Amino acid sequence: MTAAMASWKQQVLQRGASLYVGDLDPEVTETDLRAAFYHVCPISSLRLCRCRLTGKSLCYAYVNLYSHAQASRALGLLNHTNLKGKPMRIMWCQRDPFARKTGFANLFVKNLDFSISSSCLESIFSKYGTILSCKVAGENGRNKGFGFVQFESQDSALAAQTALHDTMLGGKKLVSSTICINLLICHFMYLMIEQLHFYLRHVCKFVKKTERTAAAPCEVFTNLYVKNLDETITEDGLKDMFSVVGDVSSVAIMMDHEGKSKHFGFVNFKSPDDAKKAVDIMNGSVVGSKTLFVGKAQRKSERTMILKQEYKDLQIRSAEKLRASNLYVKNLNVDIDDKKLKDVFSAYGKILSVKVICHNDGTSKQFGFVCFASPAEANKALVALNGALLEGKILHVAKAQWKKDHHQEWHNFSGQNQPQSFYPSNCTTVSSAIHPLHFNFDRSTHLPFLHHPMFCQHFGAHFGVQQHVCYYHSKTFALT
Repeated sequence: MTAAMASWKQQVLQRGASLYVGDLDPEVTETDLRAAFYHVCPISSLRLCRCRLTGKSLCYAYVNLYSHAQASRALGLLNHTNLKGKPMRIMWCQRDPFARKTGFANLFVKNLDFSISSSCLESIFSKYGTILSCKVAGENGRNKGFGFVQFESQDSALAAQTALHDTMLGGKKLVSSTICINLLICHFMYLMIEQLHFYLRHVCKFVKKTERTAAAPCEVFTNLYVKNLDETITEDGLKDMFSVVGDVSSVAIMMDHEGKSKHFGFVNFKSPDDAKKAVDIMNGSVVGSKTLFVGKAQRKSERTMILKQEYKDLQIRSAEKLRASNLYVKNLNVDIDDKKLKDVFSAYGKILSVKVICHNDGTSKQFGFVCFASPAEANKALVALNGALLEGKILHVAKAQWKKDHHQEWHNFSGQNQPQSFYPSNCTTVSSAIHPLHFNFDRSTHLPFLHHPMFCQHFGAHFGVQQHVCYYHSKTFALT
């Protein structure tokens, strides 16, 4: 046995008998897992990881068996088998997180045929070395056309990448009908389907998503989404329309079950530059009686993420506008109600709401809120009415604040202006009868006794002698 083989065997034996089981269905329970493994070998223990707050499954588990041989048997027989409709991804439990976090010996494989499963992909790559993990990405039960293969060694990964990059997978002609179906119902995969031609064409080193985003900030795309199409436009007409910009490889207009246009479709260019140019030229153009929208074709997950972000931004903008348009009014006369307050403030703009806050018995708490339609109108009322006299009371008008912001502002103010007591450094003994207090105050703080004589106790050589002085220096005064 060679030294390399001995080293590999030692690494295998060090794994013990613990397996990681991932990609589980959310409904899978400990009982389901135990039953699945029971038919292969007995289980020492298992742990289905759950959320601490909700108790819901995190869709992965750890299974401990009695021996390494039993674990190897379970891995070989149960890996990629279905449990409650989803294939389990089983691998050796890796206690060292280095391989997981660095992408060591991990390959990214794209342009896969939609018929290729995780087990099929593993069988293709397994001839080049020991595979730790293999997964074909899926969404809603469908192959997304790419996957990941992680080898035990970097040499195996390099050998697989060199051998399989740009190679053709033979014997896949039976999938052509499936491609036609996918072309109709998976329009966001249209470009990938057009480029497949049953090739496993791209095998490269796995790169983290954050690194991919940083390395490729400029978005590259060739597939365009076109909506608001006139129902009379055909695919040939749509192709002729966009061919003016550049070479078009394919065009599809989505139809309903009656064969009528759904008024949107997809145009795939051969060049990303032509696709970007088409967006700039064709987006917003008028064709017949319709104004076209032309943009990058996006997956449903991408659109959902963008819509969530837009909704979040809209909420933030609405909250900021509401905060800038809402006024806090205090020192009201007890006879002022909502109607009277609205009559006073309505002269400065459109009012959305007015509320005078009252006690449980209905008597006014002498403050309220006025919300205008715009921040400009609120500012106009603030300038005009702050300090104005209303039924014998001088109004105080200010921008309304959320309670949490008000507490935070008060906390910050208190922290900046809190007095700090101290004693001189040469003071070793302090008499209880004469106990000086020294404070630091901000210069802006009002000092009512600044111009009046005070007693100041000096320490050191003249300790115990009182002098009639006023002392103020470097933001410090002393009071005894």
